Amino acid sequence: MSPNSLQKPFAGLRVVDLAWVGVGPTVSKYLADHGAEVIRVESATRPETLRRAGPFANGPDINNSGYYANFNSSKYGISINLKHPKGPQILKRLIAVSDVVTESFTPGTMADLGLSYEDLRKVREDLLMISMPLYGQTGPWANYAGYGHVLQAAAGFNHLTGWPDGEPIGTGIAYTDFLVPHFAAFALIAALDYRRRTGEGQYIDFSQFEAAIHALGPTILDWTVNGHNQKRMGNRDPEAAPHGCYKCKDGEFVVISCFTEDEWSKLRAALGRPDWSDLERMRRKWSRLSEQDEIDRHIGFWCDERTSKQVFSIMRRFEVPCGIVKSPEEMQIDPQLRHRGHYWELEHPTMGKRTYDGPSFRLSKTPGELTKASPLLGEDNERIFTQLLNIDEEEYNELLVEGVLE
Repeated sequence: MSPNSLQKPFAGLRVVDLAWVGVGPTVSKYLADHGAEVIRVESATRPETLRRAGPFANGPDINNSGYYANFNSSKYGISINLKHPKGPQILKRLIAVSDVVTESFTPGTMADLGLSYEDLRKVREDLLMISMPLYGQTGPWANYAGYGHVLQAAAGFNHLTGWPDGEPIGTGIAYTDFLVPHFAAFALIAALDYRRRTGEGQYIDFSQFEAAIHALGPTILDWTVNGHNQKRMGNRDPEAAPHGCYKCKDGEFVVISCFTEDEWSKLRAALGRPDWSDLERMRRKWSRLSEQDEIDRHIGFWCDERTSKQVFSIMRRFEVPCGIVKSPEEMQIDPQLRHRGHYWELEHPTMGKRTYDGPSFRLSKTPGELTKASPLLGEDNERIFTQLLNIDEEEYNELLVEGVLE
């Protein structure tokens, strides 16, 4: 039996995905890529934020966002106007035949629509539901709305990103959107296992804020244990010298870091054991940490005489930690990612054939796969409402005319 012929781990699981932007859709995509039937619920009356975010293929349109598409492949898509009186009732009919509900609205939004966990348990007693707002369901910040750009500052990441003599600059992306989903997925999978063993559903109050700060454990411990408040260090690291990014002859950049004496010794050999590297102040890491300006200057001169590929080849030969800073174009043709089958090409109804990121991990017996391109807004309405929910043609047309399925 080939691995792909085995049943996927989440086969038979149906997920109603109400979450927005990055975190929630990424969590449900883990399930979708591994066998779950994930039904994305949106509305044309208030399009999902990422549908309006570039880059766009074939011109700006809510169905042409590459950003949105990458978070929502392997899913079905329907539209329900939850502000319409009949909208929540239609959604409950879908939830009654589903296993999981995901959402990331501001706390209280679902309850105001009559869709709180207690409301939904009345239609599906063993339902699992995970709510993923920025700060959780309770507390003084619970009702604050925002995105990962805001959260990375609130969680402390911006405090550490930038130059020592400059202001906090952040990471340039919604950094926590690519960190937090792992924690939410763990919590949801644990709840699924609990239901499998006990037959009981549960509600998960998930705080993106609390999940994000786990990535700053060393920084927090340095304060609580040592009373040391870490500061911005640019490209530096408190445990490595050198630890920097260096421009090469071809205008490309490489990064080089040495955390151990063994790595430093190998770097010296790669550089040809220059005299400066044998100075007394360079012989131990604790003293080299104070000489990083000089070390960077010498390595910068050395790299400036070689191309990035030449530098990387030399460092690799001497087993020095080094990498070339790649552009998006270079990432698309990266041989390691190609070998691993990371990129998937899927045919989208309006964007055509496009590249999607695949799962970053491989299950040996049941590897994940991208089964379809991201859905158009309301693309699967007829299939879900008429076939899954058995809504007859007359009622379906009435819902369309009344604007319930906008």
